[in-house]
Amino acid sequence: MAKIIAPFAIKGTIDDLNFVVTADGNNYARSKREQALTPLEFSTNPIYDRIRNHGAEFGHCAKKSVVFRQVAVHFNNLAKDGSFAGRANKLLFDILQEDTNHALGKRTLAEGLKTNEGKAILLFFESNKLRPLRQVLKIKELWHQESQTVTLTDFIASDHLDWPAEATQVHLAIATANWDIDNENFNSCYSEAVVLNKESVKQSLKLSTTRPEGNHLQLTFLFIGFAKLERKKHKFLHRKNNTATIIAYHTP
Repeated sequence: MAKIIAPFAIKGTIDDLNFVVTADGNNYARSKREQALTPLEFSTNPIYDRIRNHGAEFGHCAKKSVVFRQVAVHFNNLAKDGSFAGRANKLLFDILQEDTNHALGKRTLAEGLKTNEGKAILLFFESNKLRPLRQVLKIKELWHQESQTVTLTDFIASDHLDWPAEATQVHLAIATANWDIDNENFNSCYSEAVVLNKESVKQSLKLSTTRPEGNHLQLTFLFIGFAKLERKKHKFLHRKNNTATIIAYHTP
C-alpha cells in the first residue's frame, strides 16, 4: 500500500488504484482486489491441489479424533484443557504423515499407526497440557504389559506429587482401551482408583485393569486427580489441576 504525501487529499479511483482518506487524515492508494476465488476454480485448478489434499487428510484425522477423544473419556472429563480437541487433531495428523505408502491426499491414520514412529508419537500425549505427567509425578511409573499393571514403588504422596495448593487428597487410576481405528469404535477398561491423603505413608501402589476386548491398537492412560474436602465430602478440583496421559501402547 502506497502512502500519498501531497498538500491535498485524493479520493476516488484511477484505473486499478483506489485512493482512500482514513479517519486520521492519512491518504493511501491501494490496488483493487482481484475477483474472489470461486468454489469451482478451487476444486479444479491444479495450483490448489496441495491445499485440497492437506484439507482432506486433516479432515480425515479430525473425524477419527472424535472417537480417539472418547477412549478414556472418564479421565478426560476430569483432566483436560481448552486446547485438547485441537491438539488431538494435530496429534493424529502428525501420525498420518508417517504413512509413506500413499501419495499426499491419500494417506491415512491407520497406515501411519502401522509404523513404529507413528505409534511412538502417541506416547505422553497429555489431555491437559497444563499439568504434564513428568511435572506432576516426580518418580517413574513402571508399566507391565502382561499383567496390565502400573506400579509406583515406595511412593510418598506428599513428596512424589506436585500438589495444587488447595488439594488434600489424590486419586490415581489407569485405563486401557482397545481402539479400532478403521471401524471407529473402542472398548475401555478402568482400574479401581487408589485414593490417598496428602499425609499418606510410604507405600508401593499397583494399578491394574482387565484386558479390553479386541486385537487392535491398545492404549494405556494414567490419571492423577486432586480433590479437596468440601462440606464433609471430597470434591475433584477443576480439571486444569489434574493429569491424564498416554503412557503405553500395545498391539496384541
